[in-house]
Amino acid sequence: LESRSRAESRGRSVERYRVETGELIDIARAMTTERSVDKLLGLILQKSRMVTTADAGSIYVVEADDTGTKLRFKLTQNDSVRFDSREFTMPISTRSIAGSAALDKRPINIADVYDLPPGQTFSFDRSFDDRVGYQTKSMLTMPLISQRDEVIGVIQLINRKKSPERRLVNRADVDAHVVPFD
Repeated sequence: LESRSRAESRGRSVERYRVETGELIDIARAMTTERSVDKLLGLILQKSRMVTTADAGSIYVVEADDTGTKLRFKLTQNDSVRFDSREFTMPISTRSIAGSAALDKRPINIADVYDLPPGQTFSFDRSFDDRVGYQTKSMLTMPLISQRDEVIGVIQLINRKKSPERRLVNRADVDAHVVPFD
């Protein structure tokens, strides 16, 4: 019985690997053929969320102007709540999670954004959660780095779910069904 259980588990792992590999191939193909940057960013975010079973996610792009370099909040997706989102810019600094990932060129993986590890320079801005009635918990924030080793954006994946089809409608759902990103 134990052997059968292990074999079934391996089978599920192999199938998940096949699906994830296929999604990555789709992204690579789109990067070489898609001419619309907005469509490409949407596809990258959608496939990244699918592979990680994230409930939500956002993409920021790096912009430079006369006043310096900033992150532009460009795109967001969320399976559990609907809301109007508008583009905005913010300075790239260690005060935000996205800014820290961009400056340090490293991923930031947080199990619970409401209980950040001590000593961090960044904080979590809970105003979005309060405004739309959402509950962010786990977050994986990664810089998007070009072939020339330049940060061109940041992707933020939010609330990794145990069950991809699950909607998170309240705090109890989040506590019961959200897990940290691996």
